[in-house]
Amino acid sequence: MPPGTGSFAAFARKKVAAAETAALEPFKTIADNSASLALEAIGSEFTDALLDGQFFQSPVPRDSIPSFSLVFVQSRDGNTEADNPSTLGGGETDKHVIYEGLSRVAADAVLAGAKSIGAGILSVWHPALAALRGALGKPRHPFQIVMTARGELPIEEGLLFNVSEIPVIILSSGRPAARLAEQCRSRPWITVIGTSEPSDLRRGAERLRIEHGIQRISAIGGRSAATALIDAGLVSDLYLTTSAIRAGVPDTPLYTGTRPPLRELVVRKESPDGVVFEHFVLSLP
Repeated sequence: MPPGTGSFAAFARKKVAAAETAALEPFKTIADNSASLALEAIGSEFTDALLDGQFFQSPVPRDSIPSFSLVFVQSRDGNTEADNPSTLGGGETDKHVIYEGLSRVAADAVLAGAKSIGAGILSVWHPALAALRGALGKPRHPFQIVMTARGELPIEEGLLFNVSEIPVIILSSGRPAARLAEQCRSRPWITVIGTSEPSDLRRGAERLRIEHGIQRISAIGGRSAATALIDAGLVSDLYLTTSAIRAGVPDTPLYTGTRPPLRELVVRKESPDGVVFEHFVLSLP
């Protein structure tokens, strides 16, 4: 049995069971500007009922750069970091229908920074969302992409790096990239892409599309990775869920740079318990 296969089967069963048994509260639309924007709509009867309408995404660019979206949950006071992200208060519908669902259902890859990769595979788990992904012609699980500046990753013990049927791409630069390539030599399902020194994320993004056919990427953070992607002009969509509670590590907004992107609201939706979901189209100032 390939390394990680047995652990992954147990992990997947747990994730599917959690999604199937979750109490999903529907959202109501309180603002919708989607008709004035050139966006693609995705969804099903199941998701439309829970989100009071379709979910939108920007088209894939015509050039050699993939389409990137960012998916974040923040507390009412704007914090995005927590030891357990569920304590930020996004709720079950956000987790299973948006975060692990519609934001990934059409994605070729899910991207995370080294601090945000967690303990498992980043995929779509609710059976209704998995079926929608299949109907869109996508493989069961997306590529797993990890951004790391220092190259310190749990290659030997991390589940994400040890499931041979799920391809992993590591984006790094300089000596860390070379060290990781050597470390992953016995794992042919892992590819290390060097982004040059200093890191050139746009060049790395081009290689993802040209060499691996990755056209759409859902990025989940953390803040350093999100800021780097925004500053490189790669992010087209922000899916932001704001809870109704104060929580998280203080002073941890999703963007930490000096040029906050311009935000154009697509939709705003609210749940009965005060959770707000917003989709913004981003552009550099």
